[in-house]
Amino acid sequence: MGIIDVFEKIFGMRRQENLDEHVIKRQAQDFISREYQAFLQESSPEEEGGFTKWFRNACKFSYKTLKLNAPASMANSLNQQLLVTELDVTPDQVFSLTVLTAILGLAVTMPLLLIKDTAVIFLPILPLVFSYMFFTYPSYLSAVTKIKASDETVKVILYMVIYLRLNPQIEGALRFAAAHSHGPIGRDLKKIIWDLQVRRFVRINDAISSKITKWLLWDKEFVESMNLIQALSFETSEVARERTLDKTLTYILDSTYEKMKEYSRNLRTPIMLIHTMGITFPIMGLVMFPMISIFLHKEVNPYYLIFGYIGVLPLFNYFYLRRTISKRPGAFAYPDISNHPDLPPDGKFAMTFGGKKYFISALPVALLVMFFVMIPGIAYFITFASQYFSIVDTPDFVDQWKIILKNQYDHALEFCIYSLSIIWGISMGLIIYFYGTSFQRVKIRDDIKAMEDEFQIGLFRLSDVMQSGIPVETALEETLNKYRQYKLESSPMYSFFQTILKNIRQMGMTLKKAVFDPSYGVMIRYPSILIRDIMQVLVSASEKSAAILSTAARTISSFLLKTKNVENLLKELLDEVAAAISLQSNFIAPFIAGIVAAMATFIIQLLQRIAEFLATIESTFNLSGSFVQGGTLKFGEMLGLIRVEEVIPATIFQVVVGIYMIETVVILAYFLNGIRNGFDRTTRNLYIGKSLMIGLVFYSIVMVVGLSISGSLFPAIGEGGLGGIFGGV
Repeated sequence: MGIIDVFEKIFGMRRQENLDEHVIKRQAQDFISREYQAFLQESSPEEEGGFTKWFRNACKFSYKTLKLNAPASMANSLNQQLLVTELDVTPDQVFSLTVLTAILGLAVTMPLLLIKDTAVIFLPILPLVFSYMFFTYPSYLSAVTKIKASDETVKVILYMVIYLRLNPQIEGALRFAAAHSHGPIGRDLKKIIWDLQVRRFVRINDAISSKITKWLLWDKEFVESMNLIQALSFETSEVARERTLDKTLTYILDSTYEKMKEYSRNLRTPIMLIHTMGITFPIMGLVMFPMISIFLHKEVNPYYLIFGYIGVLPLFNYFYLRRTISKRPGAFAYPDISNHPDLPPDGKFAMTFGGKKYFISALPVALLVMFFVMIPGIAYFITFASQYFSIVDTPDFVDQWKIILKNQYDHALEFCIYSLSIIWGISMGLIIYFYGTSFQRVKIRDDIKAMEDEFQIGLFRLSDVMQSGIPVETALEETLNKYRQYKLESSPMYSFFQTILKNIRQMGMTLKKAVFDPSYGVMIRYPSILIRDIMQVLVSASEKSAAILSTAARTISSFLLKTKNVENLLKELLDEVAAAISLQSNFIAPFIAGIVAAMATFIIQLLQRIAEFLATIESTFNLSGSFVQGGTLKFGEMLGLIRVEEVIPATIFQVVVGIYMIETVVILAYFLNGIRNGFDRTTRNLYIGKSLMIGLVFYSIVMVVGLSISGSLFPAIGEGGLGGIFGGV
């Protein structure tokens, strides 16, 4: 029942011809409170737009068109996936979209089979591929949602444990965690609080139970931790409560570590597969392109292979690695930097001119740099294309084309400047965009992360001083003396405590104002969500007594230290895997691509010399008769098998190899970020930018050196080989 139907039932509204449905909807909206509207906006899925929105609409349209019912086993599996994602579609709608895509795709591609071309045979496969992608999209989105939920679990449990350590009220702990969580679990916690407010549930346990089914699909360990927290209501002693809280946090941290350990073990197969089948073998297979174009040009069109290499194969690698990343268990989310005053807007980076800061859009700069770097290559290929079309209809096209190709391969080192300008232009554009939109964000995030890591040490020092029951002002002074004693004035926490003390003494502020005052509070200079949340708890504890504040600071410091230790263990688990992927993206893939580009040129040069050698023998010894017994093959016909005019031009081949190298490095950098950080976009862009910088330089050096070596070999061959043979004839 929609909102319009509800108001029709309550107020007796009836849909009449003169009563527009939009009018009813506007009247209904007038009765919705501002708080509920804000809740609806917050509880909507993060990926409301883009492909997810299109997928939802396509599913509904397909079901209206076909009205197919999914098989029972398929429906059960899809129901679980859709429950996790809250995608607002049904299994029947997903099944209808899958079938409709296959039907329409085959209807379009099957008539194309009448065209006598090898590549057309594979077109009917595309509708089946798209159908599979649409059918498995709920599964993929479910895995992504589980990762985002799992990334929140440690933070949610940490917030609840910190709150319950000072205030034994589960509903208050839920409110505190919900107010500072913004992912899937945070939205569910907000929904629980709202259901309690509108009296949909009377008891908090019933409200939590309404989400248990979905949470079990997300993270079973999180449900177990919530059960431990709910059991606190039955604990009577303070010691037992502290033991339960400590057990709750330890349990969720240990389970996170075990899941990541299993995931790191399972990564060995995807890494080996992508290294061999996705990178090494395909790149080495590029060496065969020139020989295919020479000897099998009638059977296999090399340009179809080029499309497969720079189009189909990278998409397959991306699809496979994205699904591998989607199986990554959640670990620890990065700090929220949305409130940082120096944060650049999306797609921009900050630059300072004349003491003023300007935000510059990265995309126009990237496109401009890309165009200017590519000017030599663009000018060359325009000239090359016009040269080709000017001779293609001439009677001696083959002879002229042979001369052009021979010139390219004989001077491959000089001509590689034009192909490299294309590769450098594309790479520089991508580097400027990806690195430019992320490096300042990552620096802000790293600064906040370093601040948060030191925060737990600062809390421990403060709690140690306050154990004697001295006032907060005196405790802050003693803590600062300890920092000065150990020469730690450069620590962020020294400045943090110093600012608080300055606000209290010089401006007469309370602790709460010294921390949260909108104009002078210390949190203006330390825009960390975690520190802000914890300081709210500590300020609340300070209003009770200094002893409670000391206990709260020590407890929170202990909890933060535990999370930090587990986070370090997780990084150690993934370091070996991440190092292997980083080595592939930065060095192995560019090195192999550079070697292939040089080796293929060497092979073509060698085949050209062989053709010249055979032609010289034929003309010198006047070999025009049968070359083999029985007279089935003449010497001239055998020479015709080596059709050098069919070879791919050297510059085009180098561009193909370079583009494939760029795609491979980008995909591997994406995979590396997925292993370390999940689907975090900021670090993904940084990894892509850095990997492309290193890979581009390494590829260029290897290719230029390889072409130099191969070019230096042939003068020696010509002088010592062919010259020696024919010099005495």
